[in-house]
Amino acid sequence: MKKTLAFLSKIQKNNNTEWMKSNKDAYLEARKEFESLVQEVIVRIAQWDERFQYLEAKDCIFRFNRDIRFSDNKNPYKENFAAFFGLDGRKSYLPGYYVSISPKEIFVGGGLWHPEPDKLIRVRRFIEKNGDVLAKIVNDKKFKRTFGELSTEGTLKRVPKGFEADHPFADYIKLKSFVASKDFSPKEALEKNFGQKIDKALQDLRPFNDFLKKALE
Repeated sequence: MKKTLAFLSKIQKNNNTEWMKSNKDAYLEARKEFESLVQEVIVRIAQWDERFQYLEAKDCIFRFNRDIRFSDNKNPYKENFAAFFGLDGRKSYLPGYYVSISPKEIFVGGGLWHPEPDKLIRVRRFIEKNGDVLAKIVNDKKFKRTFGELSTEGTLKRVPKGFEADHPFADYIKLKSFVASKDFSPKEALEKNFGQKIDKALQDLRPFNDFLKKALE
């Protein structure tokens, strides 16, 4: 990820179209390097989940251009390369896996991020009946060693309407996203076995994703 991190370090200080035009080759080299990592991860995932064997890197990688129409931040480009490994690529509504690379933060993870209201209620209803299963998954030693805790970003202060306030798994029901992530250092990203490390983390996340997938079936 040497070229990727070097380019992203520069775009942070030169986030404008003029600079990008004169450094297009550096961008293409960085993107190609990231694409290679994404393709490697796809191949590795497909070895333990054959549903992903038809994925292609181009369908998983997010656009580098930012949509600035409704944003106060008018920088035209993102400052990270990211990809989502869903059954239909980055547009999948089902739980999947995520990789983000930037000089500031490098992490992998997955789950369901801000699911639409109808899908959110289905997951919550599933947790209402199967919270013990979820608790067993996220409290598993392997899961906790890799990811620690589930993200609580945006968690409701109270149990949503229609659920018991004293439900034993109320903390899970109050979540608005169901995601877990693991950070990596820039040094690890430069190692030859970085793709292998990503794969190992994503394997540890599979039981969690399988639980969420059942909730949406």
